[in-house]
Amino acid sequence: MGWRKAFDRAAEHAGIQVAVAFALLLPLAATIGQYWNSGFFGQTVRVLVLFWPGVEWQWAIPLNAALIVAFFGTTYLAGIALLFRRRTLGKVALAGAGALIVANLLGAAVNRFTGWRELQQLGSMDFTGKANRAILAQWHNPIWEEVVFRGIPLVCMALVIRKWPRAKAAATWCYFLIPSLVFAAYHVPGHGYSRVADTFSLSLIFAWLALRYGFSSVMVLHYVYDAVSVLSFGKLANIPRTEVQWLADNFTILNSSFSLSMLAAILLALILSLRYRWSRAEALAAQER
Repeated sequence: MGWRKAFDRAAEHAGIQVAVAFALLLPLAATIGQYWNSGFFGQTVRVLVLFWPGVEWQWAIPLNAALIVAFFGTTYLAGIALLFRRRTLGKVALAGAGALIVANLLGAAVNRFTGWRELQQLGSMDFTGKANRAILAQWHNPIWEEVVFRGIPLVCMALVIRKWPRAKAAATWCYFLIPSLVFAAYHVPGHGYSRVADTFSLSLIFAWLALRYGFSSVMVLHYVYDAVSVLSFGKLANIPRTEVQWLADNFTILNSSFSLSMLAAILLALILSLRYRWSRAEALAAQER
């Protein structure tokens, strides 16, 4: 058994699936706890449907906060449940962690060479009076971006291939490249050119994951990429503690639980991979004898 097959088999282990699922539920639990404690569920918020960073025109729909969080939470939980049932949740989470590391390293290398710097970061923005809306953005942005940059292009690719089977290669290349280029450009107005390399490479990886594991895989990954920051909102210096009291009071248990769960999943995957690889090697040696 090769290392790849050994790792794939390990990632399907029930222990890894449960550890990953528990970790992924924490950002949603933190959001619900914060909104319940602050009374945000009773407010009405404007949810952006059509917009582009840096452009004044936008179309937004006013919705009750509880309703929109219920939508985000339902799609998130449904995606986790689907991946769990297929026994691919561990593979997707570990692949997503690897993808994030690769994209960040590539982005850092390009920025070091070009001298590009990010225009704004989460820790440098003033969220006074905006904490709950900032948290909502960590759930809204992922699903909007995945539908626009992965979901719609995926459907278009499938339709083109169905109508013109000989165009499969061209349609696939377009599916990978065009949305990834637009996705990179989408981040320039708010972050500058420093995000071009990492967002472009991450988009390519997400396109591959969507083809291999389904749209639910990238939806869940993007949700957790952004929403995991909610766990740290209780300690950000640019957010008044009174606005995120529940998150501040539960900061340690939320972040420790997430970190320990993901660490347990990674260690278990490594141990099981070694075990399966070793067992296969011993079996082959026994056959040769």
